[in-house]
Amino acid sequence: MFGKFNLLRIILILAIPLFSTQILAQTAAETPLEAEDFIRELATNALDVLNDTTLTKQERDESFRNLLKGAFDLDYIGRLVLGRFGRKATKTEMQEFKIIFPEYVLKIYAGRLNEFGDEVLEIGGTAPAGKKDIFVQSQVIRMGGKPVTADWRVRRVKEEFKIIDLKIEGISMVLTQRDEFSGKISKVGMQGLIKELKTQSGLK
Repeated sequence: MFGKFNLLRIILILAIPLFSTQILAQTAAETPLEAEDFIRELATNALDVLNDTTLTKQERDESFRNLLKGAFDLDYIGRLVLGRFGRKATKTEMQEFKIIFPEYVLKIYAGRLNEFGDEVLEIGGTAPAGKKDIFVQSQVIRMGGKPVTADWRVRRVKEEFKIIDLKIEGISMVLTQRDEFSGKISKVGMQGLIKELKTQSGLK
């Protein structure tokens, strides 16, 4: 879904000291700092699960699923990745998609959290993203390779922070997924996409 440097692998390497940019007023600093703390806590919890040798693979995958479900606004992301096709879909198709898409994301990527590379993530502060959101800025440092920028788009939803997108080298992963889904829907239709997501999610 998100390529080699997918956001789930990056989560695993976020538990490092954060380097905040200078902020003029404490009231203005609260939300950016809270967004950074949100990402750091998520990373710490993910690493705790990864390093817990008492867990079976099934228990570890389930723990990862719960972390991802709590951290990402999957309903909102699902609407974004459908784009214009979401407006054309029938009520029944949208109901099916809203059930299947979160399961697709959780099934595919919870299993991949066991893959841990040699990348190191360094946080470089925050920046506004529109009127509602904050980018938590970072770089992925690779052994023998150039750094890769990774900016997490975070939004407060019902008093909680949620991740709604990730930009890798300035490219939105949500928009990348939208392009992929749009191509599939154009070929096989909305029902074809739903059927494929069901198969990949292990749903009947």
